[in-house]
Amino acid sequence: MYSRKLMKKMISIFAMAALVASMTSCTDDTENGSGDGVDLKPIPIVYSQVQQTEFAQRSNKFANKLMTVLSADPDKQDENVCVAPMSMQYMFSILANGVNEALQNEIVNALGFDDIESLNQENLALLDKLGQDDEFVKVGLNNSTWLAKEYTYLPEFKRTIEGYYKAQMGIADISGNPTAMQEQIDKWANDNTRGLITNFPLMINDQTKIIALNANYFDGKWSHPFKPSNTKAQPFYGVDGKPRNVMTMSNTAEVNHYVDESLQMVELPYGQGYYSMMVVMPKRTECLPEIIAHADWWAWHNLMTKSEAMVCLPRFSAMTDWGNLINKTADLGMPSAFGAGFPKVAENLNAALMELAHKVAIRVDENGTKAAATSAGLGIDIAPGPTPYLPFDHPFIYAIRENTTGAILFMGRVVEP
Repeated sequence: MYSRKLMKKMISIFAMAALVASMTSCTDDTENGSGDGVDLKPIPIVYSQVQQTEFAQRSNKFANKLMTVLSADPDKQDENVCVAPMSMQYMFSILANGVNEALQNEIVNALGFDDIESLNQENLALLDKLGQDDEFVKVGLNNSTWLAKEYTYLPEFKRTIEGYYKAQMGIADISGNPTAMQEQIDKWANDNTRGLITNFPLMINDQTKIIALNANYFDGKWSHPFKPSNTKAQPFYGVDGKPRNVMTMSNTAEVNHYVDESLQMVELPYGQGYYSMMVVMPKRTECLPEIIAHADWWAWHNLMTKSEAMVCLPRFSAMTDWGNLINKTADLGMPSAFGAGFPKVAENLNAALMELAHKVAIRVDENGTKAAATSAGLGIDIAPGPTPYLPFDHPFIYAIRENTTGAILFMGRVVEP
């Protein structure tokens, strides 16, 4: 078997990348409240159900595996991390349409599907749905590929990727001018994440022959915004168990929630209810890896009941650059991915998969994963009464979900708000 160094000298490179942004309003961390200090009005909820389609059930299994594998990185245990499983699913799906049949089957099965046709069709259906239902939530999932100018896309591959993935498929002087190609990628990343990810360096060199990119963008206003005036510095207990003061939002509203002796969770809707964030916190921080490994967001949702509750949630953000994930593909169920060729992309394309990058940014504040407003306060004594009190004051995980399908778009872990 060739070493990786030797392979890089002998074959050209297929660089894949996924760029993901979950935007919130860009407020400053002032002492009390958000930077603009404006209270937004609650948004009437139109869609109050949560479905889980067969597509989402399959996709969410991959989402949980992705989060489990990546969050176990020993170098990131003290960091907030986030992943975008749907973004990665679309990247792997595009890849699956260009590789040999054996690897295609590996990818399709790893994503939880039986065949490439059903995977393509389900991906298109979700692509058509995202961002269509709710005027208060903006969602984008954009795909593109660039092929070296000395090659031509095979008609079937071009037809499939343009038709099912609505991808921009370009021809470029990739290896002849790597600097210009990187500038083009950075511009594409900036444009398709609305400026949250402005640069996305890839290992482009004279061997790079094809690049595929995916950008996933989410910008949602809370249905029940947090009042900036209620945001106060409150203790958050990190992985070391020691408290540090962090800016913590609070609100009292009717929300789905659940508490038992091992964990507490809440579901915070966006906009008219078509999207929501679930937040899950184990009572004991050392149980967080186990919670991640055995996450079942649908089962957790079904445990919850809706009633008025006081939710105290720290502002948080994360910018996670996962680097080259090619060595993680085996853990994700795709052992043949490293060094794989792409016979279905272009004729005589001597390229191999050598780089798989994933960069995710998220910021959550009073406005949502953009938004602001309604009731309750922190820094006060909590009197006994019927209203449940849900402080998220030590490490927790979260997921952002599209509710008509149940598909998870983002997942993350917060250890240091």
